[in-house]
Amino acid sequence: MSPDDSIISIASSPRAHLIGIGGAGMRAVAEVLVEQGWKVTGSDTSSDVIEPLGQLGIRVSRGHSAENVPEDVQLVVQSDAVANSNVERLRATALGAPTLRYVEMLARLAKKQCSLAVAGTHGKSTTTAMAGQILTAAQLDPTVVCGATPIGHVTGGRAGRGDHVLVEACEYRQNFLHLRPEIAVVTGVEADHFDCYESLAEVETAFAEFAQRLPVHGMLLVHAGCPTAMRASAQAACRRVTFGLEPGVDWRATALVSHRGHYQFEIWRHDQPLSEVTLQVPGRHNVLNALAAAALAYEAGAPADSIGPALSQFAGIRRRLETISLPQDMTLIDDYAHHPTEITAALAAVREMHPGQRIWCIFQPHRALRTACLLDELADSLQNADRLVVADIFRAREGSPQEGEVTAAKLAASAAWRGAEVIDEHDLLEIAETLRREVTPGEVIVTMGAGDLWKIHNELAKGFRIVRAAG
Repeated sequence: MSPDDSIISIASSPRAHLIGIGGAGMRAVAEVLVEQGWKVTGSDTSSDVIEPLGQLGIRVSRGHSAENVPEDVQLVVQSDAVANSNVERLRATALGAPTLRYVEMLARLAKKQCSLAVAGTHGKSTTTAMAGQILTAAQLDPTVVCGATPIGHVTGGRAGRGDHVLVEACEYRQNFLHLRPEIAVVTGVEADHFDCYESLAEVETAFAEFAQRLPVHGMLLVHAGCPTAMRASAQAACRRVTFGLEPGVDWRATALVSHRGHYQFEIWRHDQPLSEVTLQVPGRHNVLNALAAAALAYEAGAPADSIGPALSQFAGIRRRLETISLPQDMTLIDDYAHHPTEITAALAAVREMHPGQRIWCIFQPHRALRTACLLDELADSLQNADRLVVADIFRAREGSPQEGEVTAAKLAASAAWRGAEVIDEHDLLEIAETLRREVTPGEVIVTMGAGDLWKIHNELAKGFRIVRAAG
């Protein structure tokens, strides 16, 4: 059976096994396969996904073992975080089962009549989820693979029977160069993933190659407010369409009004008003995400009258300014931000949401290399909090700390030197204890980072009753 076949008859009972199924993108692929009629199993070192994926009929094993791979498996998908020496990967090879990396599977799924992709340093997941909601509301029945989970869903995956397949396209390790979309978005380009790119120029080159992969008859939607994205897309063979808040762009958000951080605005295409939107999700940055999603969905065939209602009903995605209620009139907001631009946008949104309230920011740096490369920018971006705590760096496959390497304490000291009020704690459990002891009614706690910061939530739950927002 060829893995090129993205949809196989349910009667044939195809079987797939996903190694490292816990990643957001892998979970989304798993749900797509289940909805397409596959019997799916998986494994992961974390147990957190066992129960949610079990709701989809997926049996997940904790840890990796050759016995986890069914003997009659017909397709194995391997997370980018899983090495080729993994015992399950070796077992798949011994069984003769086709094995694809996540991005290769994504490319197989994207082989449909109208392939859509969302790329960019920031906002990919939210823009993808928003565009998917518009296409679904327009009854185009898309297939969607989003690298984050929309609130109210188990994963970011959706298997549709329509002609559209929409995927989140990540630049990490140049993975998005496996894709050949008909229509794509570039939300913006900044220096990031320093283990893959030594400079912004290298990132720009990768995005230029991505832009050049679109066919002549295709379309590339580019954020006009990002000079690097505009340069990277200049040599695209397809038509380039701009979006942003600036005059003269093809797609523009205008007449912005903020209601405690939640924006109402108008979408204009060229010189014509197209839709009015009132967002449930907070933050000025989400105006641009919504604009990009609207442009992508419209250019892919969604009617204008589907845009406003779909975006206005969008409830958000997990870990993107997600509000988690605490008793005693305290609020916990959880966000994935780990890059200075994201941190700045998230804290600005929290200020709008909770004017006049004291804001605690608990930031966990993601990767020592990124922290070292962006130390000054990170310290600057963390200033918009009343009290700051920097947790130990989440190292994400970097191995043990090396002598002389950047530390959380160094970032905290840099932020303090710039004027921030910093609490000298770095251990997650000790931070949670400090919060339980010192946070008072009416204050806001913001946990921010892409690592295991959720452990703080678990500790807080021992002293506070945590209630997630209804999804």
